[in-house]
Amino acid sequence: MQKILIVNRLGIGDVVLTTPLAQIIKENLKDVKIGFLVASKSIDILRNHPYIDEIFAYKNKQEKKQIINEIKEKEYTEAIIVDGRLSSTIIAWKAKCKLLNKGFCISINKKHIFERKNLAQKAIDDFAMYAKTLLNIDYDKNELYPLIGKCDSGKEEIIKNWVESIKKETKDIVLIVPRTAADIKNWNIHELGNLNSYLNLEGIKPVYIGSPNDYEYIEKIAGEKINIAGKFALRDIPEIAKYAKWALSMCTGPLHILGTVKSLPIIAIYGPSDPKRWAPKSSIVVQSNLECVPCLNWAKCDKELGQRCMDEITFERVKSVIEEYNLLK
Repeated sequence: MQKILIVNRLGIGDVVLTTPLAQIIKENLKDVKIGFLVASKSIDILRNHPYIDEIFAYKNKQEKKQIINEIKEKEYTEAIIVDGRLSSTIIAWKAKCKLLNKGFCISINKKHIFERKNLAQKAIDDFAMYAKTLLNIDYDKNELYPLIGKCDSGKEEIIKNWVESIKKETKDIVLIVPRTAADIKNWNIHELGNLNSYLNLEGIKPVYIGSPNDYEYIEKIAGEKINIAGKFALRDIPEIAKYAKWALSMCTGPLHILGTVKSLPIIAIYGPSDPKRWAPKSSIVVQSNLECVPCLNWAKCDKELGQRCMDEITFERVKSVIEEYNLLK
């Protein structure tokens, strides 16, 4: 049996957009087993995945030897280093995998040296290209859609009942992901409040998605809302999104998870990130008009607070998108 280890220890969004690679391999090679090495924060989104057989979670350097031994014991024959990291290459090599490609990127104080070269502009196409360049598999790039693992058994019924209960509070279900881990990628909370109050006037209480750490932040947003931060797992998001009319999100992992629901319109608010590379296919992009956008540098910005790219995006611009696409009808 051919056993292929896919390695992407970057963010949740990166991992979501790498899943088509697993699907292409699984559907085109006979008798193949797919393993996936990710950072520990991404492990849950791959559980119960139809195209991934085993998941390995990298937690920290102290447990590196343990991860290497786990992969070695499973006897993976080959490895694809999607994240382009030298450290990932070394892990796969020490686990006795044949390296189908190598990564040389080293991170020093948030600077990246010897970064991997993109194989395509859009990230989803870029990561899938390894199927062609390394395994000679042809595929239709127009049919590339990310997919995360299914929610746990019984959760569909729980979500269905929960949705029925909140229908009494809101005319439509609108999902909002209001926050990322990087402050510079977050929309102004005052503008979020304007959006929330506007939706309230339309009979909508938005459903806010986030981690437990986002709960208090969401509570500070003006207007009535349904705050489910920390109440559902990441793998529950697509099931919840099936009942939603539309969604709005910052550029963060849950945006890409929402993007796995093909029929869901998503307003994606972008600042320093590049939507041409990262935005889901179903998204309606709203981006700053500043000349420096996208700068791809959310670790540092020399502009004063209130004058940065996300501050330049007003509620009125988002409102015009809502009206243009008839999202309230």
